[in-house]
Amino acid sequence: MTGKPFERSRSRADSGDDRPYIEATAVVQVRFHEVDVMGIVWHGNYVGYFEEARREFGRKYGIDYPLLVKHRLAAPVVSVRSEYHSPARMGDVLEVTARLYKSESVKLEFGYEIRQKSDLRLVVTGATVQVLTTPDHELILTWPPFLQELLRKWESEWILP
Repeated sequence: MTGKPFERSRSRADSGDDRPYIEATAVVQVRFHEVDVMGIVWHGNYVGYFEEARREFGRKYGIDYPLLVKHRLAAPVVSVRSEYHSPARMGDVLEVTARLYKSESVKLEFGYEIRQKSDLRLVVTGATVQVLTTPDHELILTWPPFLQELLRKWESEWILP
């Protein structure tokens, strides 16, 4: 199955979501050790590609893992979903877009789109949910002040679907 060309300002990584979002895109080249005996990317490696896009998101928006560690927080992934649309193969160059959806709840909800860079063919869509915890693994129920500040800073950047 092939996807329609990606319209960056309108297409949503998690097509069922109509909340505002901000996004970042990482470029990943498929390596030999990421493919299976059939020569296509092993399904579990797409979760790693999601992580690359989240790291790019963190760099772009100033919410990287060292910042969380500095504030003595962790952001464990508690949910992962992925849907496979077309195969990627060794040597393919992929664009992996991570979109953080605006949420009143204290959680980071990302949607993802992975597309072939050459023709924008849709490869995988997915989503992850991360919560915030203390070093003792206690769930954080209110946004910490530094994250409240970041959310205010992003207010003018949210993209409306």
